[in-house]
Amino acid sequence: MYIISMGSAHPDGRIDNAFLEEINSTCSAEWIREKIGIESRATSLPLDYIRETLNSEPQVAPSVATANATSLGVKAAQAALDKAGLLPNQIGLLICNTCRPDYCFPTQGQQIADALGISGKAYDVMSACPAFALHMDYLNKFRPDQLPDYALCISTAALTQNVDYRDRTDSAIWGDGAAAWIVSTRKEGKLRVRETFFDGDPLRAAAVVVDRFGFFHQDGRAVRDFSVRQTVRLIKRLESMFSVDWSRDIFIGHQANRTMLEQIARNREVPEQNHWHNVTFLGNQAGAGAPAVLCERWEELKPGQQVVVAVVGAGLSWGSVLLEVIK
Repeated sequence: MYIISMGSAHPDGRIDNAFLEEINSTCSAEWIREKIGIESRATSLPLDYIRETLNSEPQVAPSVATANATSLGVKAAQAALDKAGLLPNQIGLLICNTCRPDYCFPTQGQQIADALGISGKAYDVMSACPAFALHMDYLNKFRPDQLPDYALCISTAALTQNVDYRDRTDSAIWGDGAAAWIVSTRKEGKLRVRETFFDGDPLRAAAVVVDRFGFFHQDGRAVRDFSVRQTVRLIKRLESMFSVDWSRDIFIGHQANRTMLEQIARNREVPEQNHWHNVTFLGNQAGAGAPAVLCERWEELKPGQQVVVAVVGAGLSWGSVLLEVIK
């Protein structure tokens, strides 16, 4: 199985640390930088709206937002199609992940397929932040003859619309974004999929919650500890199965926060230049974060490199993908 091309999209709005310090007296730019390592976040909410309301009524947020899960997903998917030189009618399957669907039905995948003019099968395969691993593992379990020439995967989220900006931690984490990637078992692409893995523990599902009509909330300390330990386990698993060379190969983790990612990279002795991330200036984009990083660095990939993607999140769930650059 191959990844043919990728696309990403983010709204134009940016929430920097100075803005958060301005609207919340308990929040300081220095604290955010030290504890979370994020400088700014992409947002679909107008800054004046956040300043005036602190998003105290999240059910109102979609009506004032400049983008939503559908528009971000469409933009990312169109970028992937354009990069691949494909038309919508060449996509035989679309699967979508989102933490905040615009509607319950039609599904988010169906809404994006309709907007793009894709008539193939379209449905949702959801797991919040580890979506890249889930989608790749899901498709990898099909026999090649069961899949169309091209499958389009999308992860899209506009979670700043569910943030309580009175909470200094949650407001410092989240950003909005979408990523899309086109997969084929028949057409050779730039990245060959060497291995996929996905697992979860639903008995810990309540640790991370996105309330459809309320605020995001989580057991922050427990989730952070879980995320670091589980990501390290995922990387070690791939290191034990394959010849991973951190002087050459690339690590991309779930873009939860910069300090967590740095802790993981230090544990596995990944040099900074081979640890790719975008969380510092875009925030935690849920399932879109890791594939968006890969999309943004697409032209820097070199034949012979391997890319280790290890992602964790709500569910609780976790997964990994090992990719090999072939051209």
